[in-house]
Amino acid sequence: MRVVEKRSGMQIVELKMAEDGEVAQALSFSNEAYEAGEILIVNTTAVRLRLGTGGYHLVVSKAEECSERDVAPGMWGHVMKMRYAPWQLAVDTVEEQESPYHSLFVRDDLTLEGTPVIIGELHSLLPVVAAALRQNQPEAKVVYVMPDGASLPVAMSRHVHQCKSQGLLNAVVTTGHAWGGDREAVTIHSGLLAAKHVEKADVILCMLGPGVAGTGTPYAFSGVQLAEVVHAVSILNGVPFFLPRISFADPRLRHRGVSHHTMAILGRYVLRPVVLIMPKLGDDRDSMMAEQIQSLYEKSHVVVWGHSASEDRLSNLEQQYGMAFSSMGRSWQEDPVPFFTALLAADLTKKSFSFSWKSVNADSDCYASPNNLEALGLFLTRNEAQL
Repeated sequence: MRVVEKRSGMQIVELKMAEDGEVAQALSFSNEAYEAGEILIVNTTAVRLRLGTGGYHLVVSKAEECSERDVAPGMWGHVMKMRYAPWQLAVDTVEEQESPYHSLFVRDDLTLEGTPVIIGELHSLLPVVAAALRQNQPEAKVVYVMPDGASLPVAMSRHVHQCKSQGLLNAVVTTGHAWGGDREAVTIHSGLLAAKHVEKADVILCMLGPGVAGTGTPYAFSGVQLAEVVHAVSILNGVPFFLPRISFADPRLRHRGVSHHTMAILGRYVLRPVVLIMPKLGDDRDSMMAEQIQSLYEKSHVVVWGHSASEDRLSNLEQQYGMAFSSMGRSWQEDPVPFFTALLAADLTKKSFSFSWKSVNADSDCYASPNNLEALGLFLTRNEAQL
């Protein structure tokens, strides 16, 4: 047994399986040393089921380790995450009574103050959006808020680790039962507010973590949680930019063009309007996507079409990032549209900063009202972001 990789909050351990002698790798989220010859108890379920979690087992504990240890040592935390599971842990949430930020969250008038929030289902698009935002606005504070609809430990994400090390993300807030961020929050609402008022975010990214679930139905997939995110952003007076799931390389018809996931979220579950980012591709795919989303206009969603980015720009961002851009097992060269859409979301977010809310007599408490989003959408349509 040996440790093959170690990063903040996680280790990858190479070990030999007792059952068949197979050499495998396992993830450990505890801060402990591992030595050759030690016996580990590992959870093998994900690998045995061939789930898309990277081919890793999960370390439960050392077989002969009886000493007490704190997986997430803190200063004031009494809020439990993964509550009543054998691996529950106490974390320092920003809201609780002993937190130095408690007085901030006691206020009932706290809002996002018109901060743009880019909301998306695919974790794989996080680095593309973050890299483009940093390219567009080098001084902007970009904060990632991670819900708990997929991976719970944020350390599971190589992209978060890489984005932090590259300076693309200023901070990470983990919400619900997700844990391991720079800040911990009990709910998505307080997590968004922590991003704004504790970490001083200029732009907030809220995408699911890695390891989402789907069942081929419009009811049971992890992305349904994004409806709650949209509602939280809207109610808290942020500006919800929705990054749709789009593909023209996915062999599954339900995910061809605009995914049925996006259509279900925005068409049935979301009760507040969003700014929906749509790429212009300059061919018959545009008419296909336009037909797919036609029903969303009835929900008061504001659709903004913009010209897709160049392949050269995407390639340059990938080289600077230092890791490959890929989604659902496909490189951006194999399926460029989702990545172009992610770039467009970053570009239009930048352009939105020059929009004057006063021009539509905007009430400062109603940034996400249908009229205000419609005015913003018209402004963005007339002034497509060009770098």
